[in-house]
Amino acid sequence: MKKKIIPVILFSSILLAMPQGSGGTVNAETLTAGNVSFLYFNDGHEINPVVDKLGTRGGVARIKTLIDSVKGDKIIAFGGDLGGGTLFGGVFKGFPMVEAFNRIPIDLANFGQHDFDAGTANTLELVKASKFAWVSSNLIGKDGKPFGNVPQYQVYEKQGIRIGVISLTTAMETTTQDENVQQSDVIESAKATVEKLKQEQNPDLIIALTQESVQDDKLLLLAVPDIRVIFTEEEAEEKSFVYDFDGSGKRYIFSPQGNMGSMIRLNISKAADGQLTLTNEILKVDEAVKEDDQLAGLAKEYQSKLDQELSKTIAISESDLIYGDNHESRFQETAIGNLIADAYRDYYKTDIAVANGGGIRASSTKGNFTLKDAKSILPFGNKIVVAEVTGDMVAAALETSVSAVDKLAGGFLQVSSGTSYTYDMTKPIGQRIEKVTINGQPLNKQQNYKLALSNYMYTGGDKYTMFGNAKTVVGANEALTDVELLVAYAKKSGTIRAKAEGRINVKGFADIPSDYWAAQDIYQLSNKGIIGGVDNARYAPNQSVTRGEVIDFLAKALVLDQKAVEKAVGLKGLEPKSPLTREEMVLVMKWIYETKTGKQLVSTEVSPFSDDAQIAIGVKAAVSSLAKEGLLNGRPGNLFAPKDTATRAEIAHVIWSLLSL
Repeated sequence: MKKKIIPVILFSSILLAMPQGSGGTVNAETLTAGNVSFLYFNDGHEINPVVDKLGTRGGVARIKTLIDSVKGDKIIAFGGDLGGGTLFGGVFKGFPMVEAFNRIPIDLANFGQHDFDAGTANTLELVKASKFAWVSSNLIGKDGKPFGNVPQYQVYEKQGIRIGVISLTTAMETTTQDENVQQSDVIESAKATVEKLKQEQNPDLIIALTQESVQDDKLLLLAVPDIRVIFTEEEAEEKSFVYDFDGSGKRYIFSPQGNMGSMIRLNISKAADGQLTLTNEILKVDEAVKEDDQLAGLAKEYQSKLDQELSKTIAISESDLIYGDNHESRFQETAIGNLIADAYRDYYKTDIAVANGGGIRASSTKGNFTLKDAKSILPFGNKIVVAEVTGDMVAAALETSVSAVDKLAGGFLQVSSGTSYTYDMTKPIGQRIEKVTINGQPLNKQQNYKLALSNYMYTGGDKYTMFGNAKTVVGANEALTDVELLVAYAKKSGTIRAKAEGRINVKGFADIPSDYWAAQDIYQLSNKGIIGGVDNARYAPNQSVTRGEVIDFLAKALVLDQKAVEKAVGLKGLEPKSPLTREEMVLVMKWIYETKTGKQLVSTEVSPFSDDAQIAIGVKAAVSSLAKEGLLNGRPGNLFAPKDTATRAEIAHVIWSLLSL
């Protein structure tokens, strides 16, 4: 197929996947340098648009329309996770998304861990069905070669610009992992692949597709300077993120919205002297984008198949079963977690059953409980096995369960009836669990118990490595899946009456571990009843704090009238429900400092922050003085960020620090 361009003819790109993990190269004849668009989206669990409290976003039909709207030469990359993780993925195991991506078409894809949820055999079938290239720089197969013999990198040459792409996957311990795939170290793999890419292809630009946190992406950019751009997984459902890594406009990290809610467009231009210029824009995939008719039809067909299969009622629920907008099942007891753990225990008649919170993926509403509800809640189809374990193993498992609740890790354990435990977040990792009971009796570490749990955890997933010497009672080959057990329990019950009943108790805040930078400040103020959590288990340290909340905190701390504090601080007349800015936070700090010490903050020195020029004139003296006293910290990059909103952690830190003077 040819594409006519005046005055030259450019041949459209044809991807050539090289064998045994080598790179593929794409060539386009060109006489002049120009511009290339690199388009990236990820998190394709749903073929249809997602509709929830955040609005409407995603859907392959809108993705197709947006891609077609971008003119000129372009490379289309998918960042991973097209199978598993949701009801749709659990039922169809990724194949509808591959079909849709073939039709768009896209050029290449990275593996997300959810692309292995149905097992490596299914993943290999997905690769086989794909007309686009899968790329992996750090997943290794049983034979020691790249998993599935996919290329370690791809190179595209368009408009005189050679673009190399590597792909990196993490969190493989959170999916169905077997001996056919192993995750190699991300940074070491990236170094080796980039060196190979440079030697074999000499690209103008190296891009990495990753499935890791932005913090880890920053470490990757530090470790591998040849990587200029990282496209990573979603940080949020409602927002896209663009990070100018070093402020130079030359190295970036891009994170689009989850569920294909946005697409990042990187515009790559090459000057006559060979220098590249990078610009970017965020393309929203929302209701303002018209759906492509053919792909909308494909999505409708699959939705119809899904609805027909899953519409049958199997029980009646007396109340809503809430997974939680804040992933509550990953840090506290939930009714839905209790229901699932009870289903496992009831079927196998064990002493205890546990369900990992990360495996619970949806809520269901009061009334008819259908097969669709069950499969939405438990889309992965994990086998639930039974083992004879010691009390010591149970204790170790519970410690692992609460070792990363502040990060909302999926390994947090919901427990069956008759079992309870308390965890204390003011204690260090490994010392948080206390007051464990099983069958209503205190845990005996020397006693043997029958435990029902997912085979994924039993074989070491989510860092549950303590069961190595346990005796298998019901193995994976004869075990039923989690959703089968949930369906059986719902049918047997007829009426679902699940509720939270005190099985799990939290001391402190689940999101404030003892080593959190402001933990002492938060807990001191909490213990005095000055600042509480946003609910029974969370403090929400990164949430913005309002002016009214700060006035309330200060009034309680100093036993003063709120109106008097509001006037003295300088916030009178401002909207109390609006977020407090960091400049306004300094006004609060100034008042507390001068009230406590009797000293005036009148420094004429320039503040130590690199954005000093952006600080309001009336606040500069206080910023400079407080920083000089060691009472005011900046944000990463030596920024004061005066117009940003203050967080709940920051305000707790400054209030307690100043009250302690």
